[in-house]
Amino acid sequence: MILVVERHNAREHTGLLNDMFRLRARVFRDRLKWNVAVVDGMERDRYDNEDPVYIISTDESRTKVIGCLRLLPTTGPTLVADFFEDTLPEAAQLTSPSIWECTRFCVDEDYLSRDQATFASAVLFAALGEVAIDAGIQSILGNFDAKMLRLYRRVGCEVAVLGSTNRYGPTVFLGSFAVSEPILHRIMTRLRIARPPLAGSREQQALAA
Repeated sequence: MILVVERHNAREHTGLLNDMFRLRARVFRDRLKWNVAVVDGMERDRYDNEDPVYIISTDESRTKVIGCLRLLPTTGPTLVADFFEDTLPEAAQLTSPSIWECTRFCVDEDYLSRDQATFASAVLFAALGEVAIDAGIQSILGNFDAKMLRLYRRVGCEVAVLGSTNRYGPTVFLGSFAVSEPILHRIMTRLRIARPPLAGSREQQALAA
């Protein structure tokens, strides 16, 4: 199941949000050894106070968080501008209402098999595409390593590498992900699913309107 959490519905999903922050702590602090702040087992940073959009993947019962990502507009504070500025091309204009940043992308590799983790990642990419298209977002910025770059291309994402840095040891890339209906369709084809991940929730919202 895919859930989109924003400021207007965050209180309804406090439990899942806390589970998401716990997953982030396990992935970014415990597994990847990033220097991130963890309090009460939950990883949060100041960008979580900027009214981000979260896309959360859960099991069918919506009791287990298996993956997540965070979206913020580039017109406000972003990780790429504040911490990964050396991956930014000097002449690039990457601040726009139609360009958003994706961060804290992760899946629970302790809970999922390798194939399940790949599938869960691709479903999150598809959901991200849906959200972006609905919001008029034209491209997504993100920093990632070589492993993730291979995954993005394997599942059908269209990513242009804009820059990189070796300041953190392994190379960290900055990429721009194009957003379009054909790209979303390509990801869905490779996932072998007939409907986008958010199709059901969209139908429910239309009935409730």
